[in-house]
Amino acid sequence: MKIPVVLLITFFLTSCSSSPKRGEKIKELTYPLGVKQYVWEDAARPDAYYGGNRLINTQVWYPGAKKSREESPAPYYFRIEEAYEKLDNWTEEDYQLVRAVPTISSFHKKMDGASAQFPLIIFSPSLGGNLSQYTYYAEHLAQQGYIVMGVNHLYESEYVLDLKGNTRPVNITFHDSLKTLKIPEQITADQYRAVKGLRQKVLGEDLIFALDQILREPFFKDRIDVSRVGALGHSIGGAAAVYASMLDDRIKAVVNIDGTPPSVALEKGISAPFLFIEDLTDYENHPGYAKLHTRRNDFCEKNISDSWRVLLAGTSHNSFLDINYFLANDDKGKLQAQKVLDQTFGYMESFFSAYLNARSLDLTSVKTDSVEIFRF
Repeated sequence: MKIPVVLLITFFLTSCSSSPKRGEKIKELTYPLGVKQYVWEDAARPDAYYGGNRLINTQVWYPGAKKSREESPAPYYFRIEEAYEKLDNWTEEDYQLVRAVPTISSFHKKMDGASAQFPLIIFSPSLGGNLSQYTYYAEHLAQQGYIVMGVNHLYESEYVLDLKGNTRPVNITFHDSLKTLKIPEQITADQYRAVKGLRQKVLGEDLIFALDQILREPFFKDRIDVSRVGALGHSIGGAAAVYASMLDDRIKAVVNIDGTPPSVALEKGISAPFLFIEDLTDYENHPGYAKLHTRRNDFCEKNISDSWRVLLAGTSHNSFLDINYFLANDDKGKLQAQKVLDQTFGYMESFFSAYLNARSLDLTSVKTDSVEIFRF
């Protein structure tokens, strides 16, 4: 049996003394950024629960060439101008707030021509979430030389647009109906996770479909190194990333931000190198957290390749969204949100650099009040 060792990445990113401006360097950044957006329907894959074909929206950030006259700034929120009036929980004020969030990406930008191919990272948001709320990570990864594709999933994401431009809002009746079942009277905890895994598999299949589609797109054709594909996700999106790696061995590295893996993965483990990024809970004294902690450790023990758990103090499940930074009400909140983004980006980028770009991963054994890292 492998024994976890508590570790700390030596190049761990600490919080800044003042809040950086948007686009300020976290580490040495290289590329200007371009953006492409797509609406894709999988006519070969009907949705077993809701009916109809699977539908996804994607936004792709990529290393761009130097500025050209044709480019235009990319907005922060995915095509929200087409959708917000049809979403029950959005107001005009909300719309104006997200419109004011700046990005460092542009439409109509040519891809950088210095490198023949780039590694690809595909990511999936939390339940009811939106790929836009991970723009911070996507832009900074793309500046490091990755093509980064975010996926919004029909029903599980905040909304998607269909091929005709109609807005399809989130619909989580599958998940709500599952929550009404009492454990263990009506369903055991293991059965609950197994049923939930049915939707996690659908989302994992969405990621694979997205991978197949982008490889066919003329703009990206022959510019993606298919031997260097990673998957990233938050919450249920983290479970989707894990599931995708089980279904498709083209995925060579997986980062899961605070999402319990699917039950099939908990039973068998996975083959790809794996990184958890999580909130640091009182798992030594709290019974519920202790069970979760043990379950995630057991999963990492079963994995064939290197596995890591990074536990960050001062975070919660939704702390990892960049919208917390952009819409913070005061400097204190902005600084705390910035710290979480910097820490999270630092670990995921270091992990992907090691397993997709064959760079060294320098580690030192340590345990502190602010971070724990377990290696398996």
